[in-house]
Amino acid sequence: MPEPTNDVLELEKIVHNYTTYFIFFDIVFILMILGCLLLLIRFLKTQKRLKDSDAYLRYIIQGQEEERGRIARELHDTVAQNIRYCKSLCEKEDVAENREKLSDILAKSLTEVRAMSYHLSPPDITKKDFLLCIKNLCEELLEVTDFNIRLSILEDTDATFLNEDEIVNLYRIIQEALTNSVKHSHGDEAVILIRNEHGDEERGLYVFISDDGKGFDIEAIDKQKHFGIEGMKKRANLVGATLTIHADTEEGTQISLVKPVCSRMS
Repeated sequence: MPEPTNDVLELEKIVHNYTTYFIFFDIVFILMILGCLLLLIRFLKTQKRLKDSDAYLRYIIQGQEEERGRIARELHDTVAQNIRYCKSLCEKEDVAENREKLSDILAKSLTEVRAMSYHLSPPDITKKDFLLCIKNLCEELLEVTDFNIRLSILEDTDATFLNEDEIVNLYRIIQEALTNSVKHSHGDEAVILIRNEHGDEERGLYVFISDDGKGFDIEAIDKQKHFGIEGMKKRANLVGATLTIHADTEEGTQISLVKPVCSRMS
């Protein structure tokens, strides 16, 4: 077989160099594309986080305004009216005869102020005892409403893995759920069950709330972006919990809240 000529060898060398160059170029190009995709994904995730943060901030601001309005209405319709009535009784000549009535009105006003204060800032949250917080919440609602609340915490239930931020957010979710039942369900009773995992369930804290009320249209509430429900969802997402709400006009409302041990706040 004849040996290749110099021209053939030179041509093979040129082809080999071009092949090597194009392979190298392809590798660099692919790496650049992958790098751009990674940067794009990171950018989109950052934008989503910012969007979620902005949305959550809007909900917080909206909630603060709604809460201020609610407190103003309650103060005007209850405490302010009671004090005004007490003032009118004190201005009467026979004020001594109205002493018992004045005492009852002032006691009622004190209870209402205490309930509003507890709603705004439950004192036991700072003790990092989630189960105690929920017990006190139920007792407080039982004192100020005619709505029956039955709380069941299974023996040896452990919630000590929750940090203070998680306790606050989970507490607020449960508080909102119970408040909705009391104010809007038109039922007579709510039942709360708190336990840890069973069987093959993921390790964590499981909270189940149900009432015997009229329920509501979840799709309509979602479309309206109801602050209470949206706030519950945002809080659950914030602490890595899973919130599920089921409502039926004949079966009332059922809520499940699951906080795994392993998840951490985002």
